[in-house]
Amino acid sequence: MMKHYYTVRELSQILQGHAEHLPAETCFHKLSTDSRNVHPGDLFFALSGEFTDGHSYIKQALEKGAGGIVASCRKISPELLSCRIPLIAVSDPNKALLELAREYRTRLKAGKVIGITGSNGKTSTKEIAASLCRSLNAKTHATEGNFNNFVGVPLTILSANLAESWWVIEMGTNHFGEIATLSRVVKPDLGLITNIGESHLAFLNSTRGVAREKSGLFAGMAPHSIAAFPVNLLHQDIVRSYAHQYGIRAITYGFQHWDVPDKADFSAELISSSPRQSRFDWLGQTFETSFWNPLLLGNLLGVLTLLHLCQVPLELLREATSALSHTVKGRIQLQEMGTFLLVDDTYNANPTSFRGVIDGLKQTYPAHRLIVVAGAMAELGQESDRLHFQLGRQMRNANVAFLFAFGDNEAHQYMAGWQYEDRRSNNAYWTDDMTALVEAFQSVVQQEDLVLVKGSRSARMERFVQLVQARSI
Repeated sequence: MMKHYYTVRELSQILQGHAEHLPAETCFHKLSTDSRNVHPGDLFFALSGEFTDGHSYIKQALEKGAGGIVASCRKISPELLSCRIPLIAVSDPNKALLELAREYRTRLKAGKVIGITGSNGKTSTKEIAASLCRSLNAKTHATEGNFNNFVGVPLTILSANLAESWWVIEMGTNHFGEIATLSRVVKPDLGLITNIGESHLAFLNSTRGVAREKSGLFAGMAPHSIAAFPVNLLHQDIVRSYAHQYGIRAITYGFQHWDVPDKADFSAELISSSPRQSRFDWLGQTFETSFWNPLLLGNLLGVLTLLHLCQVPLELLREATSALSHTVKGRIQLQEMGTFLLVDDTYNANPTSFRGVIDGLKQTYPAHRLIVVAGAMAELGQESDRLHFQLGRQMRNANVAFLFAFGDNEAHQYMAGWQYEDRRSNNAYWTDDMTALVEAFQSVVQQEDLVLVKGSRSARMERFVQLVQARSI
């Protein structure tokens, strides 16, 4: 649902289209991009996707009562055009949706927009930011789930209320130029880059390419706006260069125990960390949080830095942090399985996030055996085999007790890397059969083991978690 009524006259101007068989003063305040969810009176955008095209479903949308269609005439069948359908004809409905969101964003006058991107941790950081803002008794609107692409971002904006104090918008990418395009729609007042890592290398080629793409965050920000990133950010020189180009004030944050040559602009000292609570000193205040994972603690510090720079009092930030909880499904979720502890991080994976979670678990649970159940990592391009092999070596060197690799030949490279480091080890296992994977795992898991389950979405490692849960009941 849109939070503003638009007339056909206004829409035609904003979308750079022309109306056919629609009175100029007809109003729309609801839109749909899925013909299955159209309600009477909706404005249906016939979007083109990787696997489908909304132009093929215009008839169904009209049958469900759509009051108007945003589409390209060249993609509509002549038979349907001859029926005098209520149409706003545009050259590209996908771009038209972005233009509508861009226009709506200009109507937000008093609130602040936080734009978040990075190789991993975007959704977790977005949830942290939204939770903190809500704890400050501020009306807050945030991206739902990981609705962070060319469709999700404009729909997130269009469903926001102009009276809200904060909009927290997550932005993702697969190809060069996407973050910059989204940023020019979102126009963040504050920006946060969680990290730079080996993600989407099939399209971005290298981590330097990832750094350039994530720096597109600055493209939509006004000069002198603030953007924060961790002091240990990879290819910081590239990010700083882009920040300077756009006139953005670059701010770093970090913990004092991080192994970096330079001190962060906003530095915190970790006092203690356990599975139940972490404590750290920051700007003369002691903060307590239920977070234990170093990645989440770093992302939390980044959000706190931005809110502090927005003049939010430290005492309020401290209180909000103590009330913070983090329960995003499939993202570093701790689950007790009777005799052992399972860490469900099945939502996605790349080498950077994989290493980070393993390091965090080893730090937090030093006395427990760590077992890793690993699905393949997607979108790594020509580097895929090498990165899987390298991660297998790193897991063996990190004293992971057992490795269970699942999936295609890429996942097999985990085991190959492990065996390269220790040819005599029998503690690495690979299969492409889920039932065999579960049985092999259950033959070795012991009381008080710590089990990390991780892989890209395409690996669907949540199936392993579900099967293990069923057998633990």
